[in-house]
Amino acid sequence: MKEDPYNLRRNELDENTQETRREKDSYGNEVSRLARPLPVEYLLVDIPASTPLTPQSTFYISDNITPFLIENRLIDGQIQEFSSLCSYMQQFSKEQFLEAVSDFHLLIFIATMDMFPMKDHMLPLLEAIRTKDREKAVEWSCSEQWATVEQLISETTASTSQPTFDTSSRISSSALPEGSGIAVGTDPIVNSPPDQRLWTCSHCTFLNAADFAMCEMCGLPRNT
Repeated sequence: MKEDPYNLRRNELDENTQETRREKDSYGNEVSRLARPLPVEYLLVDIPASTPLTPQSTFYISDNITPFLIENRLIDGQIQEFSSLCSYMQQFSKEQFLEAVSDFHLLIFIATMDMFPMKDHMLPLLEAIRTKDREKAVEWSCSEQWATVEQLISETTASTSQPTFDTSSRISSSALPEGSGIAVGTDPIVNSPPDQRLWTCSHCTFLNAADFAMCEMCGLPRNT
């Protein structure tokens, strides 16, 4: 019976592609053996499952500093706003800029904040944080982009220290003279005089009442 040439070719390929391994026999001689089946030792891999003796943190940690708020924590009352950035940065001096920006949640905030996203300008800053290069971090803090943020922080801090209009106050009906035209329980801003002028926010162009020191839409301070 003639042998199938296909089987001959397959057997030839199997012989050429067989993997071998070297091992010692019972007499101590090195011999070649087929690598099938594989020894279990070839499948064992050592995987470290512990923490380093001396942890090295990429970001700055201090018991005297309140960390920046965590994103997506509205239930816990952690709301990331521009005022949160102002309060956080006030904890650091100018020489501590590297420590100030070495906060993961702060970096996410300044990269994605609505009014002035800085994602496209943060690569040198991230490299300075990774290498802990204080000079590069200070150099980046002098950039035009961060100077704009610092100006907004300064204006916001100054405006929050000024007295603002208390919208929670209400006028009692007994204290109103008859025919005054002011409805009970409404804010005076609603019944403002006709000559009271509105001011336009230079950041979002929203029209605000004259009594507001900060923009009702974007929360940034009024330019004086």
